[in-house]
Formats: sequence, structure tokens, C-alpha cells
Amino acid sequence: MAFWKLWLRRGLAIFVLLLVVIASVLAGLLLPYLLAAWSAKIWLLTLSSVCAFAVIAWGGAWLGALIWRAERLRKFAGSFSALWSMVFVIALYVLVLRPHPLRLTEAIRPDNTRYWRLSTGSRIAYNKYDPPAGTPVRSEPILFLHGGPGMPVGPWDHLLLSPLAESGFRVFLFDQAGCGFSDFLPVRDYTVARAVADVEAIRQEIGADKIILIGHSWGSTLAANYLAKHPDHVARVVFYSPGPMWNFEEGQAHVDFSRTDGGAPAFPSLRMLAAWLLLERNRDAAQNLLPQPEGEELLVPFIAPAVGTLVCKGDRRQIPPLMRGMSSDHLNPHLNPLVLASLGLSATNAADDPHAALRGNKTPVMILFGECDYLPWSGALDYRKTLGNAQAYYIPRAGHFIVFEQPDLMRRTILSFLFDQPDSMPSYTGDADPRTVNP
Repeated sequence: MAFWKLWLRRGLAIFVLLLVVIASVLAGLLLPYLLAAWSAKIWLLTLSSVCAFAVIAWGGAWLGALIWRAERLRKFAGSFSALWSMVFVIALYVLVLRPHPLRLTEAIRPDNTRYWRLSTGSRIAYNKYDPPAGTPVRSEPILFLHGGPGMPVGPWDHLLLSPLAESGFRVFLFDQAGCGFSDFLPVRDYTVARAVADVEAIRQEIGADKIILIGHSWGSTLAANYLAKHPDHVARVVFYSPGPMWNFEEGQAHVDFSRTDGGAPAFPSLRMLAAWLLLERNRDAAQNLLPQPEGEELLVPFIAPAVGTLVCKGDRRQIPPLMRGMSSDHLNPHLNPLVLASLGLSATNAADDPHAALRGNKTPVMILFGECDYLPWSGALDYRKTLGNAQAYYIPRAGHFIVFEQPDLMRRTILSFLFDQPDSMPSYTGDADPRTVNP
């Protein structure tokens, strides 16, 4: 009987030690996360993590030794906690704290890149396309708002939109703050309100009373929020593969990759994941842990597996080299994950939701939705139902980046809209997902 009691006691002691291992790790992760609400100092958060880990490890080891009836409780507890804490510190440094070397080759900057120093304080990289000599210049320029958030303007956007200058439009493409070749901001300044203020500052910079907005994905979210804030300064809007008008998390809950080539992104590095978690508590702490240039490089292996989701199944060859070569060619496309996460957090406050301000707005609106877009049709339908003068167009054989597979059809459709000409293709007027109507 004594034999079974002995092994039961020792089994319980081992079980306690296993619980100690789990509890100490959880304490080492949870305490700095909670403390980040009051401090952005990484050294202090790290110290709190190690101390919490060591205290739990020592106390748990002491309890385990007591159950085991070890003769030297303090010695066992000290040795166990010291060894286990050393393992934790090494893992914490290697997986989270160690800086990532910058090794990727930068994308090529377009030759005609210039910079605005906006009244908001943002330094913005932009490209301008003017109408050819002798072509009458229209008073309403086109301003392209790229997607992401955090993604820069791509070469494909230049190829799609620069020809519109031949029709008399001044065309401006720019990298939003913190993206592409534009300067970084402090992470706490990446908000929807700041992005809207930058667009308004650009309108003033180019001297246009009214502008035409073309927004892709997140750029549609930004265009909708600008329209809600400055309705008198918008002539027309093209919402292209629109992201949710508000609340990104709700929109992401319904993504569908079934019609695309590829799967979801890879699991992020623990360093980047830690920075994203810190953003919820203290944006300065996230920036102190993960500098933005380093974040751009860490994002590449995370998103590279999902590149095929941008086009329809079988159309992977249509993806431009800059996108396809992120991993194999070691290219840095300058996508900023801290912009992505910060703007996502910013677009959750119900008081800032633009729906109420946009209901009844009569600005002419075009919505482009691709057959293989992984974002749900409900998002595009929300734009059409909210805005009073909106028409939706269903683009066959096109993914989230319609420009990759249907650039000519897309450009013709936009030009017809800009000139109030007969539609180059019929608009879609139903509420049901057009993919279920035209499978």
C-alpha cells in the first residue's frame, strides 16, 4: 500500500511540475501584455516577463518538491527555476526580441516619383500623369487610393490608370503614409481620421475643388470615409473590390478563397505576432519592439503563400513578377504590417462609422466586384445600398485585383462611368451574390 502511495505522490508531483511549466510561460507572456497599457519600454516589459516567469517557476517547483518529499526543497526549487528560466530567456530573445536583419532587395522607385510635404505633417511619395499637350485639361483630377492597408501603389496601378490622362484627366497615384516610398509616421498616428486628413490635404495641394476617387480594397474604405467627411469635394467615386465600409474584423470573418489559387497566409513570426498583440495595448510599445522597416520584411514570408488568392484558379501566371517574386526573388514590396493592424483597430469605433453620413448621398458611384474576389459580396452590396446613386458591375474571370486579369475591360468600364457614356457592360442590380446567379 505504501508503494502505491509513494508513486501516486510522485506522479502528482510530476503533474504539478508540468502545470508549473505551462503556468510560468503564461505568466511570462500575460504580465508584460497587461503592463503594456502603462509602459512602452521594452526593457521593462521584458524584465516583468522574466520575473513573472521565475517567480511562478520557483513557487511551483517548491510545491512539487514538497509533494515529492524531497529533502532540499529550496535547492530543488532554485535549480529548477533557474534552468527553466534560462530556457525561457533564450527562447524569448531568439523568437521575439532579436532584431531581424534587413536583407530583402527594395522595389524599384518609379522615375517620376515626387514628394508632397502635406499640412498634416505627412511626407508622401506620388506620381502624376498629365494630359498630352493640346488636350483640354479637365477640372476634376483622379486620385487613386491603394489597398492594404499598408500596401503601396503597384506598377499595375500605373499601367491601368496612367492612360486616363489621354482623356484629359490629371491622374495622381500616391503611397499612403507609412507605405511604399512615403515616410513612416509614429504607429499611433495610423488612423482612419489621419488617412482622411491626408487625402484632404492632397486635394488642397493639387488645387482641385472636386476630385474623382478610385479606391481599391482598403482604398474604398478610405474613399467612403473621405466622402462622408468631405461630400462637397468629391465628383465621382469608383469603389474597386471594396473592403468593408467599416469594421475590418467583421469583413475578414467572411473571406472565401475557394475560387482562387492558393490558401490563407502563413503563420506570422512570433516577433511580428507579439508586435500586433502589443498594438491593442500600446502602439508605441509595438513600434519599440518592431521597427517598421523590419516589419515590412517580416510580412513577406507571412503573405507570400497567399499570393495566389489574388486571382482566379488557374490564373496564377497573371500575377505580376513583383508579387510572385516576393519569396523566390527576395523582394521587399514595402507592405507595412503595423499600418495594416493600426488602421484595422482604428476602424472599429461605432461613433466614427460613416454609414449614417453616407445615406442619401447622391454622388455618382461605381462599384466593381470580381467573380473570384475573396471578399464577400455583402460588402459591395453594402456600398450600393448605402449610397443613393451607386451602380455595381460584376467582372467575370477576375479576382481581388481585377487589373491582373481584366485590365482592358476595367479601364473601359471606368471611362464609360467618368464620361456618362452607355455602359460597356450591364450593371448588376440584384441583391443576391452574382456568383450564385451566374455560376
